[in-house]
Amino acid sequence: MPQALAGVTSSTPSASTLMRSRGEGLLRVVSPAQLDEQERARLAALSDLNRPSPLPADLGAFVRTRWQIMRNHRNSGENDLNDRLLRAQRMFEGKYDPQKLHEIRKFGGSEVYSRLVAVKCRGANSLLRDVYLGADRPWDIDPQPDPQIPPNVKTSVIQLASSEVQNLLVSGQQVDPSQVQQRVADLLYSAQQAAVRNANVQADLASNKIEDILQAGNFYDALAEFLTDLPLFPFAVLKGPVVRMVPRLSWVDGQAQMTTVPQMFWDRVDPFNLYWTPGVVRFSDAEVVERKKFTRTDLNDLLGLPGYDQEAVRGALQDHGRGLRDWMDASDTEAALASGREDPNFNQSQLIDAIEYHGNVQGQILLDQGVDPSLIPDLDRDYAVQTWVVGRHVLKTQLNPSPRQRHPYYLTSFEKVPGTVAGHGLPDILEDLQEAANATLRSLVNNMGMASGPQVVINDEVLAPTENGDSLYPWKRWHVVNDPLNNTREPVTFFQPASNAQELLLVYNSFNTMADDISAIPKYSTGESLSGGAGRTSSGLAMLMNNASKILQTVASNIDIDVMKPVLTSTYDLIMLTDNSGMLSGEEQIVVNGVKVALQKETERQKQIQFLQITGNPIDASIMGEPGRARVLRAVSRNLGMPDDVIPTDQQITDKMKAQQRMQETAMKLRTAAGLPPGGLNEEGEEAGPSGPQEAAQAQGNQSPSAKPTSHSDVSQPMNSNQQGPQTAERLASDGNYYMPDPRRPGKYLKKVVGQRG
Repeated sequence: MPQALAGVTSSTPSASTLMRSRGEGLLRVVSPAQLDEQERARLAALSDLNRPSPLPADLGAFVRTRWQIMRNHRNSGENDLNDRLLRAQRMFEGKYDPQKLHEIRKFGGSEVYSRLVAVKCRGANSLLRDVYLGADRPWDIDPQPDPQIPPNVKTSVIQLASSEVQNLLVSGQQVDPSQVQQRVADLLYSAQQAAVRNANVQADLASNKIEDILQAGNFYDALAEFLTDLPLFPFAVLKGPVVRMVPRLSWVDGQAQMTTVPQMFWDRVDPFNLYWTPGVVRFSDAEVVERKKFTRTDLNDLLGLPGYDQEAVRGALQDHGRGLRDWMDASDTEAALASGREDPNFNQSQLIDAIEYHGNVQGQILLDQGVDPSLIPDLDRDYAVQTWVVGRHVLKTQLNPSPRQRHPYYLTSFEKVPGTVAGHGLPDILEDLQEAANATLRSLVNNMGMASGPQVVINDEVLAPTENGDSLYPWKRWHVVNDPLNNTREPVTFFQPASNAQELLLVYNSFNTMADDISAIPKYSTGESLSGGAGRTSSGLAMLMNNASKILQTVASNIDIDVMKPVLTSTYDLIMLTDNSGMLSGEEQIVVNGVKVALQKETERQKQIQFLQITGNPIDASIMGEPGRARVLRAVSRNLGMPDDVIPTDQQITDKMKAQQRMQETAMKLRTAAGLPPGGLNEEGEEAGPSGPQEAAQAQGNQSPSAKPTSHSDVSQPMNSNQQGPQTAERLASDGNYYMPDPRRPGKYLKKVVGQRG
């Protein structure tokens, strides 16, 4: 019968005993009933262990419990997140992990590091900075797709149509209802087009205003640091907008006045200091804990600020006069030393560790913490809150001000992994190649050192007692002792080790080429020249660079979807909640152009220039009109980074056209009063406007056919001194001068000069 061991079920023991493998002692035979009882006890113990403990009544204890769960999860598993962060940091700094370095030093070889990952990270960062921190803004605001016509404009349209109908009826004309409807539709269409133009202008003004807010809040500085983290670590984090009270200096009547005003800021968050709920799939749904460091000055600045627990702030200042090291993790020491910071175990800077928690907390706990009861109608319900904890003191707790109830942290990865928050950075992707390249480079350096000169074999038995065999220099004289039994033994021999440098160098270059393919960051994107192929010419290299930018479209898409769009949307929401100027209507749409800039930036510029060239003819100009042409020029100049005032506004162009029309009407009235034919005269006395089919064709942009120079005989017969032509009356033109027809040029006029007889 089968024998049963402790901890194993579904077996029936026999009366015999089992010997241990070494023959030391005996194993007790257990009955099936006893095994079942042991299994029930084990399952009960596991159930008690996994049963959630009751929530602590203190908010600070609740936050600490949540953070400990996040920290323990972060350090668990075969490839835990903290180890990945440390490996990435070591690869970027070109340092071996302590165990590997110990093995290398034990062997006694070279400690050279290839820095392959660091080069790829710098190349990816350069490409991303060109997309998001270049001359073209990586975002924009689209106006309302179908703006509503203001009610007063609709009323004006109806009144205008009604007045036109009344005028027709008064004059005795028939009114066609279909024509009236068409007239109203045309007026409403024109009003709709005007509303679209106004919405575009309003969106441009709002974009410029938001751009000013982003610049003042260090958004692009934080974005630059975020782009540095993205290819390096498994994830990168951007935080904001966060409202802070900042002092502002203003001058009133020559006197300096300091005021405190709210301002939005954005920050890059260190990946080592951010924790989230274990097992969450979408980062936007997670609880988030950020470790922060305060100075005593920071805590002193909180005294007197509304919303902060003044007793808790003073308690933190009293309890931690020499600083506080709290909320520690296993990776803190190595991460701090690798970044050039002090060892956190000493804390000579007297920094005070704190926690910023964003998550859901039960209403009863918030009420006990002192939150306004009017904000917590249901004590059993969870509410999204933000709280700051120092030691045992809860400095501030508030409900999440975001209308979307989302924390202000935005995270993405260079290479996303479905089903998990943290993805892969270039160190994760290139880890095997980095280790292989390091091993090859160490072998190359070691072999070059060994093969740099001859190796020496010294027979110590033959050397004289006064001879130092360890000293070797040119023209050295060796003193030896004669061996009567064996005179064939050489006291000193030399041999040259073989050099494998060329073979090892080829292997190392092969690893670099493989890294180009795996990372999708080619060498020429980091400035390295190409010796052949398409990179030999400037156009070919430009094509390769363009292809390298296209490869990063997936990364740019991750940034657009996970970071840029939600960050700008949160900024838009906060402006809508706090701004009273009416610069935003709430119907605008945030558009992120990161992928578009990466793929089509240069192509779109070329298309815009081609469009300008194609439409630069009189026929298209008559269709577009001066205002339409000005809008096209304005859009192109904006994309080229030119000033906004290069192209006149629509209002300026309209005013100019109206002024020209008034001048023409005045000139026409003067010509009619003077009896001159329609059309003006230029300075040469020629009639303005086309005088025939050929001139009309030229006005439409067609080139006139070449013709031979016109001679006098081609126009009129020469007149002798006895012939006199008919005298023509002089005509007064709008410029105040008198003109007469030119007998030699039909349709042309001669200007009369003072003192000259007609």
